[in-house]
Formats: sequence, structure tokens, C-alpha cells
Amino acid sequence: MAVVTGASSGIGLAIAGLLASQGARIAVLARDDAQLQALRETDAPWMVAPGDVGEPADVERFMADVEQSFGAIDIVVSNAGFHHADVIENVSPGTWRSVFDTHLGGAFLFSRAAFAHWKRRGTGGCLVFVASKAAVAASPGASAYACAKAAQLHLARCLAEEGGPHGIRVNSVLPDGVIRGTGIFDADQRTANARRHGVAPEALEHYYAQRNALKAAIGPDDVARAVLFLCDQARSASITGAALCVDGGLGAAYLR
Repeated sequence: MAVVTGASSGIGLAIAGLLASQGARIAVLARDDAQLQALRETDAPWMVAPGDVGEPADVERFMADVEQSFGAIDIVVSNAGFHHADVIENVSPGTWRSVFDTHLGGAFLFSRAAFAHWKRRGTGGCLVFVASKAAVAASPGASAYACAKAAQLHLARCLAEEGGPHGIRVNSVLPDGVIRGTGIFDADQRTANARRHGVAPEALEHYYAQRNALKAAIGPDDVARAVLFLCDQARSASITGAALCVDGGLGAAYLR
């Protein structure tokens, strides 16, 4: 049984689909009503629920409903998020809080609920954060997003230490510049990011690809395969506290 947040589109949808293809039952929490309805209308036998990952009541209700419906939860993937790029003087306190509430707050709330579930059942579990190369590589005009992702990455490391004695593994994936097939960049954010890098909005994916060693455009499926590896007990049973870069080889984000 796998819980995937932000799975109504993009990276989260690819992760949920790949885990389901390997036999996992899927429960999805997302707040986009139109995309949730589209999920409900597919043939996928997923539990689909509306909610905000930054709202404690939504998270607690969702996790309780999942446990009641399916019993043991094996995997939690904290993926929900949105991109934000702007120079610091334009970032309002409200925007700063919103970025942190979604990325770090969502990771915290699902971690808390998952740890309580796994400790109560004594089963161990697998928790994966979809962070970002911005968690380790600084760049101008992305302070709120990068700081939230950096805090998320360190939360994963702390929880790996905390969860180890209970058989709970906690890891992160760090993708870079996923444009194709994802809803994380709305038109304004894509334009803002393109302006930040001095390229046209339609050239942003190519720009990201050209700056990595493999010249690879990273898509949702690339991130999903990394998450699957970290969730696969047969392949990653001894891995926790790790961060797996999915960026084509980006020097600025090499882990040190």
C-alpha cells in the first residue's frame, strides 16, 4: 500500500502509476479538483481524496481513512509542491509561509502520521521525499523554494536516524528542472525562471538539459524510477538517509 501526495499530475502521477504497475495499491491526496475528478474517471483503482498537505486535519483524516480502508501502509511518498522563483525583495511573508507550509509542512505532517502508523504496527516502512537539486545547489531568485527544499532534505536525514531502530527507511530524490509533463511550473513561474536564466520560456527545458553532463531533459518518469528503486525492499533494503540525484549530472548539485 502506497500513499503519494500531489499525484494528480506530473511527477506524483508518474510515481503513483509506476508503483501501481508493480502491484502497489495507491492512495492519492491532492487539492486540484479538476485533476482529482479526472483521476476518479480513469480505470485506476486508486483511493483518491481531496486535501491540502499543509493542513494537519486534512492529513490526519486522509491517513486514518487509508488505514481503515487498506490496513497497513508500506510506502509514503511526499511529493506535493509548487515552484516559486522571485528575488527576495518581492517575496511576501505570506508567500514565504505558503512555500514552507506546502513543501516542509507537508513533509512534516505526513512523516509524523506515517511514523505513528509504522511504530504502532511494528512493521517498518518506507518514506521518500521528492526534494530538488535546489536543496543543495544555491541559485539567485529562488530563496523560498530552495530553503524549503533544503530543510526538507535535512528532515529526511534526521528521520532516517530516528526511524532506523524501527525499520523505517527515509530517503530523498533530488530532480532538476522537470518541465515536460508536470504542472509544477505555471505560465508565470515558467516565465520567471526563464527570465532568471536569460532564455525564452519555450527554451527552458533545453536550457536545463544543456547544463548537465548527459545533456538529458529530466521528465516525471525519470523521477518515478528513482522513487521506485528507493521503495523496492529487494534493491534498497540497506539504504536510508540517502539523496539520489536525478539531474543528468549537475556539477553544482553533486553531493559532498
